[in-house]
Amino acid sequence: MKIIKQILKEGRIVLKIETLDDLWHLYNTVGPNDVVISKTSRRVRIGDEDSRKQESTRKTMVLKLQVEEVSFHNFSNRVRLKGLILEGPDDLVNIGSYHTINVETGDTLTIIKEHWPKYVLDRLKEAMKAQLRPMCLIVTIEDGTAELFLAADSGIQETVRVRMSISRKRGDQKSYDATMRDFFADTLLALQSQMEQHEFGLIVIAGPGFVKDHFRDFLMAAKLKALPPIVVESTNSIGVPGAKEILYRGVISKAVTELKVETETRLVESLIEHISKDDGLGAYGTDEVANAVQYGAVEELLITDKKLREGEDKERRWMDSLIRDTEKTRGSFHIVSTEHPAGDQLQRLGGIAAILRFKITH
Repeated sequence: MKIIKQILKEGRIVLKIETLDDLWHLYNTVGPNDVVISKTSRRVRIGDEDSRKQESTRKTMVLKLQVEEVSFHNFSNRVRLKGLILEGPDDLVNIGSYHTINVETGDTLTIIKEHWPKYVLDRLKEAMKAQLRPMCLIVTIEDGTAELFLAADSGIQETVRVRMSISRKRGDQKSYDATMRDFFADTLLALQSQMEQHEFGLIVIAGPGFVKDHFRDFLMAAKLKALPPIVVESTNSIGVPGAKEILYRGVISKAVTELKVETETRLVESLIEHISKDDGLGAYGTDEVANAVQYGAVEELLITDKKLREGEDKERRWMDSLIRDTEKTRGSFHIVSTEHPAGDQLQRLGGIAAILRFKITH
Protein backbone atom coordinates (compact mmCIF):
# COMPACT_ATOMS: atom_id res chain seq x y z
CA MET A 1 0.00 0.00 0.00
CA LYS A 2 1.19 3.50 -0.75
CA ILE A 3 0.00 6.62 1.09
CA ILE A 4 0.21 9.20 -1.69
CA LYS A 5 -1.08 12.14 0.35
CA GLN A 6 -2.11 12.65 3.98
CA ILE A 7 -3.80 15.87 5.14
CA LEU A 8 -5.26 14.92 8.52
CA LYS A 9 -6.47 18.46 9.35
CA GLU A 10 -8.84 18.00 6.38
CA GLY A 11 -9.45 14.33 7.32
CA ARG A 12 -8.12 13.31 3.89
CA ILE A 13 -5.81 10.42 2.90
CA VAL A 14 -5.07 9.32 -0.67
CA LEU A 15 -4.15 5.62 -0.99
CA LYS A 16 -2.88 3.41 -3.78
CA ILE A 17 -3.90 -0.25 -3.44
CA GLU A 18 -0.98 -2.42 -4.51
CA THR A 19 -1.58 -5.96 -3.18
CA LEU A 20 -4.46 -8.25 -2.23
CA ASP A 21 -3.59 -7.73 1.46
CA ASP A 22 -4.14 -4.00 0.90
CA LEU A 23 -7.77 -4.73 -0.04
CA TRP A 24 -8.29 -6.34 3.38
CA HIS A 25 -6.73 -3.29 5.06
CA LEU A 26 -8.99 -1.01 2.98
CA TYR A 27 -12.06 -3.03 3.99
CA ASN A 28 -11.13 -2.45 7.63
CA THR A 29 -10.38 1.25 7.05
CA VAL A 30 -13.48 2.58 5.25
CA GLY A 31 -16.69 2.73 7.27
CA PRO A 32 -20.25 4.05 6.95
CA ASN A 33 -20.48 7.87 6.58
CA ASP A 34 -16.90 8.11 5.30
CA VAL A 35 -16.53 9.94 1.99
CA VAL A 36 -14.55 8.41 -0.88
CA ILE A 37 -13.44 9.92 -4.18
CA SER A 38 -12.41 7.52 -6.92
CA LYS A 39 -12.41 6.86 -10.62
CA THR A 40 -15.20 4.42 -11.48
CA SER A 41 -17.43 3.37 -14.35
CA ARG A 42 -21.22 3.75 -14.51
CA ARG A 43 -23.80 2.74 -17.08
CA VAL A 44 -25.54 5.83 -18.50
CA ARG A 45 -28.23 6.35 -21.09
CA ILE A 46 -27.40 8.29 -24.23
CA GLY A 47 -29.92 9.93 -26.54
CA ASP A 48 -33.16 11.90 -26.25
CA GLU A 49 -35.28 10.84 -23.27
CA ASP A 50 -38.40 10.93 -25.45
CA SER A 51 -36.76 8.79 -28.12
CA ARG A 52 -37.14 5.06 -28.20
CA LYS A 53 -33.60 4.79 -29.55
CA GLN A 54 -31.97 5.53 -26.21
CA GLU A 55 -28.82 3.49 -25.72
CA SER A 56 -26.93 2.69 -22.54
CA THR A 57 -23.16 2.67 -22.39
CA ARG A 58 -20.55 2.40 -19.64
CA LYS A 59 -18.64 5.63 -18.98
CA THR A 60 -15.54 6.20 -16.86
CA MET A 61 -15.82 9.12 -14.41
CA VAL A 62 -14.67 10.39 -11.02
CA LEU A 63 -17.36 10.24 -8.30
CA LYS A 64 -17.53 11.42 -4.69
CA LEU A 65 -19.62 9.05 -2.53
CA GLN A 66 -20.87 9.06 1.03
CA VAL A 67 -20.37 5.41 1.97
CA GLU A 68 -23.24 3.36 3.38
CA GLU A 69 -22.03 -0.23 2.86
CA VAL A 70 -18.57 -1.81 2.59
CA SER A 71 -18.08 -5.42 1.49
CA PHE A 72 -14.99 -7.51 0.81
CA HIS A 73 -15.25 -10.02 -2.05
CA ASN A 74 -12.14 -12.17 -1.71
CA PHE A 75 -13.31 -14.53 -4.48
CA SER A 76 -13.21 -11.63 -6.96
CA ASN A 77 -10.37 -9.72 -5.24
CA ARG A 78 -12.22 -6.44 -4.78
CA VAL A 79 -13.76 -4.18 -2.14
CA ARG A 80 -17.20 -2.79 -2.95
CA LEU A 81 -18.11 0.66 -1.60
CA LYS A 82 -21.79 1.49 -1.96
CA GLY A 83 -23.18 4.92 -1.19
CA LEU A 84 -24.86 8.17 -2.21
CA ILE A 85 -23.31 10.24 -4.98
CA LEU A 86 -22.28 13.66 -3.57
CA GLU A 87 -20.41 14.95 -6.63
CA GLY A 88 -19.93 13.85 -10.23
CA PRO A 89 -20.43 14.96 -13.86
CA ASP A 90 -23.81 16.77 -13.96
CA ASP A 91 -24.61 15.48 -17.44
CA LEU A 92 -24.02 11.82 -16.51
CA VAL A 93 -25.22 11.29 -12.91
CA ASN A 94 -28.00 12.37 -10.56
CA ILE A 95 -26.65 13.74 -7.29
CA GLY A 96 -28.19 11.74 -4.41
CA SER A 97 -28.55 8.54 -6.43
CA TYR A 98 -26.71 5.36 -5.42
CA HIS A 99 -23.53 3.94 -6.92
CA THR A 100 -21.06 1.15 -6.05
CA ILE A 101 -17.33 1.66 -6.54
CA ASN A 102 -15.34 -1.55 -7.05
CA VAL A 103 -11.79 -1.11 -5.74
CA GLU A 104 -9.15 -3.51 -7.08
CA THR A 105 -5.34 -3.74 -6.91
CA GLY A 106 -3.73 -0.87 -8.80
CA ASP A 107 -6.56 1.57 -7.96
CA THR A 108 -6.09 4.92 -6.22
CA LEU A 109 -8.78 6.51 -4.03
CA THR A 110 -9.24 9.35 -1.56
CA ILE A 111 -10.81 8.62 1.85
CA ILE A 112 -12.21 11.48 3.95
CA LYS A 113 -13.07 10.82 7.59
CA GLU A 114 -14.35 13.17 10.27
CA HIS A 115 -11.97 11.40 12.67
CA TRP A 116 -9.04 9.08 11.87
CA PRO A 117 -8.56 6.64 14.81
CA LYS A 118 -4.95 5.90 15.74
CA TYR A 119 -5.42 2.14 15.21
CA VAL A 120 -6.52 2.77 11.61
CA LEU A 121 -3.52 5.04 10.93
CA ASP A 122 -1.25 2.40 12.50
CA ARG A 123 -2.78 -0.28 10.24
CA LEU A 124 -2.05 1.83 7.15
CA LYS A 125 1.54 2.46 8.31
CA GLU A 126 2.08 -1.27 8.86
CA ALA A 127 0.65 -2.04 5.40
CA MET A 128 3.10 0.47 3.94
CA LYS A 129 6.05 -0.92 5.89
CA ALA A 130 5.23 -4.45 4.72
CA GLN A 131 5.94 -3.31 1.17
CA LEU A 132 9.08 -1.36 2.01
CA ARG A 133 11.02 -4.16 3.69
CA PRO A 134 11.67 -7.75 2.59
CA MET A 135 9.28 -9.87 4.57
CA CYS A 136 11.03 -13.19 4.15
CA LEU A 137 14.45 -14.81 3.78
CA ILE A 138 14.43 -17.87 1.51
CA VAL A 139 17.29 -20.35 1.96
CA THR A 140 17.44 -22.95 -0.82
CA ILE A 141 19.80 -25.76 0.17
CA GLU A 142 21.14 -29.13 -0.97
CA ASP A 143 24.45 -31.01 -0.44
CA GLY A 144 27.21 -28.41 -0.55
CA THR A 145 25.18 -25.54 -2.09
CA ALA A 146 23.02 -22.94 -0.33
CA GLU A 147 21.60 -19.77 -1.85
CA LEU A 148 19.92 -17.01 0.16
CA PHE A 149 17.24 -14.73 -1.29
CA LEU A 150 15.37 -11.70 -0.02
CA ALA A 151 11.70 -12.14 -0.89
CA ALA A 152 9.23 -9.26 -1.11
CA ASP A 153 6.05 -8.56 -3.07
CA SER A 154 8.24 -7.06 -5.80
CA GLY A 155 10.03 -10.38 -6.34
CA ILE A 156 13.25 -12.06 -5.20
CA GLN A 157 16.81 -10.82 -4.89
CA GLU A 158 19.75 -13.17 -4.48
CA THR A 159 22.07 -12.05 -1.67
CA VAL A 160 24.72 -14.72 -1.11
CA ARG A 161 25.74 -18.20 -2.25
CA VAL A 162 27.57 -20.74 -0.07
CA ARG A 163 29.41 -23.61 -1.72
CA MET A 164 31.51 -26.39 -0.20
CA SER A 165 32.80 -29.72 -1.42
CA ILE A 166 31.18 -32.49 0.63
CA SER A 167 33.19 -35.63 1.37
CA ARG A 168 31.58 -38.60 -0.37
CA LYS A 169 34.03 -41.43 0.33
CA ARG A 170 32.10 -44.67 0.47
CA GLY A 171 31.57 -45.80 4.02
CA ASP A 172 33.23 -42.73 5.54
CA GLN A 173 30.24 -41.29 7.40
CA LYS A 174 32.44 -39.27 9.80
CA SER A 175 34.05 -37.25 6.98
CA TYR A 176 30.65 -36.65 5.39
CA ASP A 177 29.12 -35.49 8.69
CA ALA A 178 32.12 -33.22 9.45
CA THR A 179 32.03 -31.48 6.06
CA MET A 180 28.23 -31.08 6.28
CA ARG A 181 28.62 -29.45 9.71
CA ASP A 182 31.18 -27.02 8.24
CA PHE A 183 28.83 -26.31 5.33
CA PHE A 184 25.91 -25.66 7.72
CA ALA A 185 28.12 -23.40 9.87
CA ASP A 186 29.07 -21.28 6.82
CA THR A 187 25.41 -21.09 5.74
CA LEU A 188 24.43 -20.06 9.28
CA LEU A 189 27.01 -17.22 9.20
CA ALA A 190 25.54 -15.99 5.88
CA LEU A 191 22.04 -16.13 7.39
CA GLN A 192 23.12 -14.20 10.51
CA SER A 193 24.68 -11.52 8.30
CA GLN A 194 21.35 -11.04 6.49
CA MET A 195 19.45 -10.87 9.80
CA GLU A 196 21.76 -8.06 10.94
CA GLN A 197 21.01 -6.08 7.77
CA HIS A 198 17.26 -6.70 7.39
CA GLU A 199 14.14 -7.29 9.45
CA PHE A 200 12.46 -10.59 8.53
CA GLY A 201 9.04 -11.86 9.50
CA LEU A 202 9.76 -15.39 8.25
CA ILE A 203 12.56 -17.72 7.10
CA VAL A 204 11.73 -20.39 4.50
CA ILE A 205 14.21 -23.27 4.13
CA ALA A 206 13.62 -25.10 0.85
CA GLY A 207 15.11 -27.86 -1.25
CA PRO A 208 14.39 -31.23 -2.87
CA GLY A 209 15.98 -33.59 -0.30
CA PHE A 210 16.46 -34.02 3.45
CA VAL A 211 19.32 -31.49 3.77
CA LYS A 212 16.76 -28.70 4.34
CA ASP A 213 15.38 -30.55 7.40
CA HIS A 214 18.87 -31.16 8.81
CA PHE A 215 19.79 -27.48 8.33
CA ARG A 216 16.59 -26.42 10.12
CA ASP A 217 17.63 -28.61 13.11
CA PHE A 218 21.15 -27.10 13.00
CA LEU A 219 19.69 -23.57 12.91
CA MET A 220 17.31 -24.22 15.82
CA ALA A 221 20.16 -25.73 17.89
CA ALA A 222 22.20 -22.52 17.37
CA LYS A 223 19.60 -20.62 19.46
CA LEU A 224 20.01 -17.30 17.63
CA LYS A 225 18.45 -14.24 19.27
CA ALA A 226 15.34 -12.75 17.62
CA LEU A 227 15.04 -15.66 15.19
CA PRO A 228 11.81 -15.27 13.19
CA PRO A 229 9.45 -18.22 12.58
CA ILE A 230 10.87 -20.93 10.27
CA VAL A 231 9.00 -22.88 7.60
CA VAL A 232 10.48 -25.88 5.74
CA GLU A 233 9.23 -26.54 2.20
CA SER A 234 10.00 -29.14 -0.47
CA THR A 235 10.92 -27.78 -3.90
CA ASN A 236 11.97 -29.48 -7.15
CA SER A 237 15.25 -27.55 -7.26
CA ILE A 238 17.40 -24.99 -5.45
CA GLY A 239 18.62 -21.53 -6.51
CA VAL A 240 16.41 -19.09 -8.42
CA PRO A 241 13.98 -21.80 -9.70
CA GLY A 242 13.46 -23.10 -6.13
CA ALA A 243 12.92 -19.57 -4.73
CA LYS A 244 10.45 -18.76 -7.53
CA GLU A 245 8.60 -21.99 -6.78
CA ILE A 246 8.13 -20.78 -3.18
CA LEU A 247 6.73 -17.44 -4.44
CA TYR A 248 4.43 -18.99 -7.05
CA ARG A 249 2.93 -21.40 -4.51
CA GLY A 250 2.09 -18.53 -2.16
CA VAL A 251 4.04 -20.17 0.69
CA ILE A 252 5.07 -16.84 2.28
CA SER A 253 1.66 -15.14 2.41
CA LYS A 254 0.02 -18.38 3.59
CA ALA A 255 2.64 -18.88 6.34
CA VAL A 256 2.40 -15.26 7.55
CA THR A 257 -1.42 -15.50 7.65
CA GLU A 258 -1.21 -18.79 9.56
CA LEU A 259 1.28 -17.31 12.04
CA LYS A 260 -1.06 -14.36 12.67
CA VAL A 261 -3.98 -16.78 13.18
CA GLU A 262 -1.82 -18.86 15.58
CA THR A 263 -0.98 -15.76 17.64
CA GLU A 264 -4.61 -14.62 17.80
CA THR A 265 -5.81 -18.15 18.65
CA ARG A 266 -3.22 -18.46 21.45
CA LEU A 267 -4.31 -15.11 22.94
CA VAL A 268 -8.03 -16.00 22.85
CA GLU A 269 -7.33 -19.45 24.36
CA SER A 270 -5.33 -17.79 27.15
CA LEU A 271 -8.22 -15.37 27.76
CA ILE A 272 -10.79 -18.21 27.94
CA GLU A 273 -8.53 -20.11 30.36
CA HIS A 274 -8.32 -17.09 32.70
CA ILE A 275 -12.11 -16.60 32.51
CA SER A 276 -12.81 -20.30 33.25
CA LYS A 277 -10.33 -20.30 36.16
CA ASP A 278 -11.96 -17.10 37.46
CA ASP A 279 -8.49 -15.89 38.47
CA GLY A 280 -9.31 -12.23 37.77
CA LEU A 281 -6.86 -12.00 34.83
CA GLY A 282 -9.44 -12.24 32.03
CA ALA A 283 -11.83 -9.34 31.34
CA TYR A 284 -14.49 -9.12 28.62
CA GLY A 285 -17.26 -6.74 27.64
CA THR A 286 -17.02 -2.94 27.46
CA ASP A 287 -17.44 -2.19 31.18
CA GLU A 288 -14.92 -4.76 32.48
CA VAL A 289 -12.30 -3.87 29.85
CA ALA A 290 -12.73 -0.10 30.33
CA ASN A 291 -12.28 -0.56 34.07
CA ALA A 292 -9.11 -2.63 33.56
CA VAL A 293 -7.66 0.00 31.18
CA GLN A 294 -8.39 2.72 33.75
CA TYR A 295 -6.32 0.78 36.33
CA GLY A 296 -3.45 0.30 33.85
CA ALA A 297 -3.88 -3.46 34.24
CA VAL A 298 -4.19 -4.48 30.57
CA GLU A 299 -1.35 -6.61 29.16
CA GLU A 300 -3.15 -7.61 25.92
CA LEU A 301 -6.21 -5.78 24.55
CA LEU A 302 -8.20 -7.84 22.03
CA ILE A 303 -10.87 -6.35 19.75
CA THR A 304 -12.40 -8.11 16.73
CA ASP A 305 -12.15 -6.54 13.28
CA LYS A 306 -15.96 -6.80 13.11
CA LYS A 307 -16.48 -4.69 16.24
CA LEU A 308 -14.03 -2.02 15.05
CA ARG A 309 -15.57 -1.94 11.59
CA GLU A 310 -19.26 -2.00 12.45
CA GLY A 311 -19.37 0.20 15.56
CA GLU A 312 -21.13 3.55 15.48
CA ASP A 313 -18.87 6.60 15.21
CA LYS A 314 -19.16 7.34 18.96
CA GLU A 315 -18.25 3.75 19.85
CA ARG A 316 -15.29 3.71 17.43
CA ARG A 317 -13.93 6.93 19.01
CA TRP A 318 -14.32 5.36 22.46
CA MET A 319 -12.41 2.23 21.32
CA ASP A 320 -9.71 4.43 19.80
CA SER A 321 -9.17 6.22 23.15
CA LEU A 322 -9.20 2.83 24.92
CA ILE A 323 -6.41 1.59 22.60
CA ARG A 324 -4.37 4.76 23.16
CA ASP A 325 -4.74 4.46 26.96
CA THR A 326 -3.71 0.78 26.82
CA GLU A 327 -0.57 1.61 24.84
CA LYS A 328 0.31 4.45 27.25
CA THR A 329 0.58 1.85 30.04
CA ARG A 330 2.68 -0.44 27.78
CA GLY A 331 -0.11 -2.85 26.97
CA SER A 332 -0.37 -4.44 23.51
CA PHE A 333 -3.33 -4.15 21.16
CA HIS A 334 -4.46 -6.87 18.74
CA ILE A 335 -7.12 -6.75 16.03
CA VAL A 336 -8.51 -10.30 15.98
CA SER A 337 -9.94 -11.51 12.68
CA THR A 338 -13.41 -13.10 12.73
CA GLU A 339 -12.37 -15.16 9.68
CA HIS A 340 -11.25 -17.96 12.04
CA PRO A 341 -12.89 -19.73 15.07
CA ALA A 342 -10.95 -17.83 17.79
CA GLY A 343 -12.20 -14.52 16.36
CA ASP A 344 -15.77 -15.84 16.34
CA GLN A 345 -15.37 -16.90 19.97
CA LEU A 346 -14.17 -13.41 20.93
CA GLN A 347 -17.06 -11.85 19.00
CA ARG A 348 -19.50 -13.93 21.07
CA LEU A 349 -17.93 -12.41 24.20
CA GLY A 350 -18.88 -8.97 22.91
CA GLY A 351 -15.98 -8.48 20.50
CA ILE A 352 -13.73 -6.88 23.16
CA ALA A 353 -11.65 -8.45 25.92
CA ALA A 354 -8.33 -8.16 27.75
CA ILE A 355 -5.70 -10.31 29.42
CA LEU A 356 -4.57 -8.52 32.59
CA ARG A 357 -1.12 -8.26 34.18
CA PHE A 358 -2.63 -8.11 37.67
CA LYS A 359 -5.97 -8.78 39.35
CA ILE A 360 -8.13 -5.77 40.09
CA THR A 361 -9.60 -5.78 43.60
CA HIS A 362 -12.71 -3.69 44.18
